[in-house]
Amino acid sequence: MNIVDLDCSSARETLLNVQPFLLGHPLRWLLLADTFSLDDHMQLLEKLPLRLDSNVILAEFTNSSTISLKHIYKINPSLPINHEDYGGWDLKTGITDVRLTRVLSRKRSNLHHTHLTASIVITNPDTVNHFEDYKDKHIDTLSKVNYKQIHVLMDTLNATKKFILQSSWGYLNKTTGKWSGMVGDLVNGTAEIGGTSLFITPERLQVIDYISQTVSTHGAFMFRSPPLSYVTNIFYLPFQGYVWISCLTLFFLCTLILFLTWQGNLKNKDNAQEREQFRLSDAVMTAVGAVTQQGSNMESNLTSGRISFFFLLLSMFFFYTAYTANIVALLQSTTTSISTLKDLLDSNLELGVEDIVYNRYYFPRTNEPIRKAIYETKIAPPGKKERYLEQSEGIAKVRQGLFAFYIEGTRGYKLIEETFYESEKCGLMEIEYLQSTDTWLSIEKYSAYKEVMKVSLFKMKESGVERRESSKLYMKKPICAAKGQNFDSVRLIDCYITIMIILLGYILSLVVFGLEHLIKRQPFNLSERLCLS
Repeated sequence: MNIVDLDCSSARETLLNVQPFLLGHPLRWLLLADTFSLDDHMQLLEKLPLRLDSNVILAEFTNSSTISLKHIYKINPSLPINHEDYGGWDLKTGITDVRLTRVLSRKRSNLHHTHLTASIVITNPDTVNHFEDYKDKHIDTLSKVNYKQIHVLMDTLNATKKFILQSSWGYLNKTTGKWSGMVGDLVNGTAEIGGTSLFITPERLQVIDYISQTVSTHGAFMFRSPPLSYVTNIFYLPFQGYVWISCLTLFFLCTLILFLTWQGNLKNKDNAQEREQFRLSDAVMTAVGAVTQQGSNMESNLTSGRISFFFLLLSMFFFYTAYTANIVALLQSTTTSISTLKDLLDSNLELGVEDIVYNRYYFPRTNEPIRKAIYETKIAPPGKKERYLEQSEGIAKVRQGLFAFYIEGTRGYKLIEETFYESEKCGLMEIEYLQSTDTWLSIEKYSAYKEVMKVSLFKMKESGVERRESSKLYMKKPICAAKGQNFDSVRLIDCYITIMIILLGYILSLVVFGLEHLIKRQPFNLSERLCLS
């Protein structure tokens, strides 16, 4: 507590040189004055920049044994002094406290129509026409919610409100040292309160105060789950590893039995050339034909050979049925393997970011390695155009697939609800990027209204006013109501493995073809072969 005797010769100079914020919360002052000189002292006190949150007690010595105690403050430094009875002191009873409450913000919550200016951020000029009617909920949603809160706050404090508009939240120009946007209004004294909540940053903490956390802005990379074939070989997935081993074992065992039984059948024939026609490779091709549900031009006359071939066809039929049934399901499946920023960075998904002022500020300034790599390689790659897109363009690319778009949740949900088919809403995934999602209402640094506004905003939060406005403006994630009812066409990426197998097979056949003719040293005339065929 600071104690000043107003009858002291240096008291006047000391008080007039005090910085205004030193007369506010949480510092306390006790001013001692004699009754006979009080009128002169009141002229001095009227010149002081007393504030709404001033905790200044004027102790008036009425006589040698009695002191009258009063709280003095000003709703605005330019207005007259207000008095509040604190109590008194005498030799017999000591201090007598007559205050109804000791909480200053509760006693001084009536600002008596004091003019207060709030600075509000809008990114779309048409927003000024829709603060009240709940239209275009996806445009400047945060500003609309905060606008309702500021209205209720001003009415609660009985203040006269005025709004000014800005196009950005406010960022420091390191060249000039000046702040832009809404923060600039608070720093310059143009506005008393920031009417749109914003993120906390170290630079802003030095020039403004934060008074209440409001709604959390939910920004994230939104994308449709990629097809399963995008991340893995779906042709291996129908069976587990030991099932594949069992099937291959059965295949080779059936091939061997088929070869042995048919060899016994051919040995009974007189023609040696015919006996040599059925080789082990023929048995393998016959088994492959059975696996793919194809027939065979070979036929056994022995019962044992026919039995082996029948059971080969039967077992491969069950294998084929189970495999194809699983493949159909897997071709329609999506993957959830992309769930972190690292997965997003390592994936082949293209990325885009909503073209809004704070995205252009925060994305280039991130220092976290993964986030920095995402920005430098996928959002603003060297030598290429930065991928900042309009809302509608970005969501349209998300709908096409294999594209992730960073957008604030309610804006993205609104466009998805309007443009996606019901089946396309299924498999919608999100990955958050910003490390902080909480936004706070701000006020001038060392503002006299900080405490009363903070208390009023907490009351609004507890009474559900904030929740009501948020629920009416913020949209929830679209519900998947048609899961399993859509059927997508097979994409080229789904057939990638089969195409590679075909190409490798043809390459291998050409290599073997060349080796065969090289080893046998037989001339090969393509035109002659074509004529013969």
